[in-house]
Amino acid sequence: MKVITAVANNPIYIKIQYHTLKKFFQSEYEFIVFNDAKDFPDYSNFDDITIKSEIENVCKQLNIKCINIPNQHHKTQKDCCLRCADSLNFMLKYQKENPDKYLIIDSDMFFIDYFNPDKYSNYDCSIVLQSRDNCNINYFWNGICYFDMNKLKNQYLLNWNCCDQCDVGGMMKEWLNQWLKEDKSHVLQTVENIRDSNEIVVNDNIYFIRHLWSCTWDESKIPENLLNNKHLKDFLKNDIRNTNGKYFCEIYDNCILHLRAGSNWMKENRVNHTYYTQQLIKLVLNLLEN
Repeated sequence: MKVITAVANNPIYIKIQYHTLKKFFQSEYEFIVFNDAKDFPDYSNFDDITIKSEIENVCKQLNIKCINIPNQHHKTQKDCCLRCADSLNFMLKYQKENPDKYLIIDSDMFFIDYFNPDKYSNYDCSIVLQSRDNCNINYFWNGICYFDMNKLKNQYLLNWNCCDQCDVGGMMKEWLNQWLKEDKSHVLQTVENIRDSNEIVVNDNIYFIRHLWSCTWDESKIPENLLNNKHLKDFLKNDIRNTNGKYFCEIYDNCILHLRAGSNWMKENRVNHTYYTQQLIKLVLNLLEN
């Protein structure tokens, strides 16, 4: 399996992903970094044009394959969703040209407990379902997904572009619609049902990933396998971005922490970004030691 990520601004995330994969990923894998940092001043790199080369150097030090994403046109394209979709489609082209099993994770997603990828390998894909109830659209979230490019059908319909009323991945609605047409015996369950279950598979081909959405959950929802992880609980509770007692960070499949906003799509200052990273490093060091 290949684990792939796109990194826009923080080489430290690569190191954290590298070490948490090494500890918690329970199978052979190849880690590939797609370098989406800009070599021009930009909000995503805090106007630091050296980050692109820093990412290349970190990958070289850790013996990680690093593939630069062409992004000069982002000088005029400032919309973070359109930028993200563009980069993901570049990665998708690589996946199609190099068929294998791929796990895509955001640059600010990190394994915090043991993960056996065999649970995904039995399916053509594993996704987080997104929905827009006001327009009855279902599509994929781009932060984490698994594709078996040797089994997945209708790959010509895979498209990370946005669409009306949807953000990144909105055009994945076309793939889901085709799947429903070809297998009329199954009906896509509601997002609410998927959120409330540990593991839902609606047919033999798709695994829906359990997830705790940002600012919708608190300590009472922490997965059972993480209840005794004091360092994680403190990290979540003390996050200055929490709202009304609800956690800003997210957890996927009971073992993957999503810091959120690591690419700086929220356009925060570098001081805040550095602070979140420092707190994350403290957490990860504790996880790696235990």
